Amino acid sequence: VAINAVMAGCEDAHMPVVLAAAEALLEPEFNLRGVQTTDENVTPLLMLSGSLAKRLHMNSRFGALGPGWRANAAIGRAVRLIMHNLGGGWPAAVAFAGLGQPGRYSLCLAEDEEFNPWESLREELGFAKDDNVLVVQRAESVVNVTGGLDDLASVMASATSSFSRLHGGTVAVIVAPHVAKVLADEGKTKADVKAYLHANSMTSADEFKKSWIPSRLAGKTKFPRWVRAGLEAGWVPAVEKPEDITVIVAGGDIPIPQCAYMPTWGFPACRIAKKIETTGI
Repeated sequence: VAINAVMAGCEDAHMPVVLAAAEALLEPEFNLRGVQTTDENVTPLLMLSGSLAKRLHMNSRFGALGPGWRANAAIGRAVRLIMHNLGGGWPAAVAFAGLGQPGRYSLCLAEDEEFNPWESLREELGFAKDDNVLVVQRAESVVNVTGGLDDLASVMASATSSFSRLHGGTVAVIVAPHVAKVLADEGKTKADVKAYLHANSMTSADEFKKSWIPSRLAGKTKFPRWVRAGLEAGWVPAVEKPEDITVIVAGGDIPIPQCAYMPTWGFPACRIAKKIETTGI
């Protein structure tokens, strides 16, 4: 692990985060074997919540997803090298993602501590305010969204494929500080945002049946109960329940409604949180 971290450009202080990420990948619910071998473009999404991000100079503001601060880039790249060199996930040998995605190089960001009007991601997941926690989940390509919750819900409905719904899982929504403040000033909590997105990210049953999985594999595969219930009701949500949406505040603090959406792949639902030991950093 240390060799791969050095090759990725990590400093000593980055190692606890890299180790936490490696531990998360080995949790059964991450489904590492599936991530390594699938033909989909899924990759680990690393989200650091806590004051450690500032000490490591991890970026949570302008360009949080790229072009890449050293800590963001090096930690994310170290995880990919570990997946390649220790996990054997080489393209066309074990990994058969036809196109891949830029996030397979590095997909690592920090939660904005200063401009987040809601409880932090770590507190939401049951950790203490003073803890430093790395949250890892599976993510496909980032989709930029300019607009409000309705625009975001519309993108979720269209960008979440029938294949994603076949497995279910946990999706990610990155909300820029301006958007988060507007929503909070309207009295909306993070739970309210999740509930609204879940209720409004619906695909009509007719449109859903035209997509690749239902049309090509009809009768050969069985969708989860929640998808079948949605088909009977006429509308299929992007995810099973509001709790399957991870909401994190990051990005530039400018008066433009910017968000990003990351669908997921694979099963089971996956949001792995690892407390980071910071002694000596």
